[in-house]
Amino acid sequence: MTLHVVTPGALTTVQDLGRQGFRRHGIGPGGAMDSLSLRIANLLVGNSHDAAGLEFTFLGPTLRFPHGCWVAVAGAAFELTVTDGDGQRTSVPVGHLLWIPANATLTCGAATAGCRGYLAVAGGIAVPMVLGGRGTDIRSGFGGWHGRPLRAGDAIPCGRSTSQTLAEASPMTPPPDRGRVKVDPRSASRKLLPRPTGLIRLIPGPEYDWLSASSLQRLVRQAFTVTPDSDRMGCRIAGPTLAGIEERMAGMVSQPVSSGTVQVPPSGQPIILLADHPTTGGYPRIGHVASIDLPALGQARPGDTLQFQITAIPEAHALLFERESALERFRHGLLRGGLR
Repeated sequence: MTLHVVTPGALTTVQDLGRQGFRRHGIGPGGAMDSLSLRIANLLVGNSHDAAGLEFTFLGPTLRFPHGCWVAVAGAAFELTVTDGDGQRTSVPVGHLLWIPANATLTCGAATAGCRGYLAVAGGIAVPMVLGGRGTDIRSGFGGWHGRPLRAGDAIPCGRSTSQTLAEASPMTPPPDRGRVKVDPRSASRKLLPRPTGLIRLIPGPEYDWLSASSLQRLVRQAFTVTPDSDRMGCRIAGPTLAGIEERMAGMVSQPVSSGTVQVPPSGQPIILLADHPTTGGYPRIGHVASIDLPALGQARPGDTLQFQITAIPEAHALLFERESALERFRHGLLRGGLR
């Protein structure tokens, strides 16, 4: 089965949960900016949580489905409309399992809250595996669909639909009336979804104590604002200038970084590295955002505000364990519910 791209939306790419094991070669993990929403969409359609899907930013694509298919869209608040072969339009919700009949189109409009949406198709997006992942590395031009964002006219291959969560590993079957749009009543709990950007928990990094005492206070007492030059590589934030690093930066060599590393360049305005981060960086690493809060940063829009809260590693681990337990309960709930 294939998905036909009618209009591509904004920066629509194939993404999964990233590729691991190649940082020593200068290749970062990449993957979905909001990995939690991609995982939720995959679980809804019965895929493995790490299957490849489509990520789109601010404006979603319009896709035509030559064959009927189960899909789910999760992440930001997008207006979704299905137009069937007879021209009848149906509004459908984000975060639900959806049956899209043959020859229908799904239009994902503009995001009204958050910025990134994730579309999962039962069977996954079946682009070739490159270096252990199917995600698109736009800067290097590999992975995904020819290493680039989607364009009008692209025909994206999908895998065979075999559910491991909704139908006891049996093929997912169409609803009785397969010619009509179906919205399954089950959906992802709001408690599972990434919370709005606000409080960001920060684990002190190797160069945390390079900041002056006054800068350490400003870091946690004053808010920062997401700037328009943020992208998949990093979330740039503007706020109180963080000082005290200038003299010690002179002899600093590049050091390993990861998703969530907070660097402070000479401007004193922090950069939070995200999915497409480089493998090393030459700015002081004052902290690392707790993994639990990375999906929220993946949904941050220019103008959103955030405030850091210093967090210990055991607390960050406990929060992540709690979320993963909730995801596992969600998966088992789908399994028990079967396919209606």
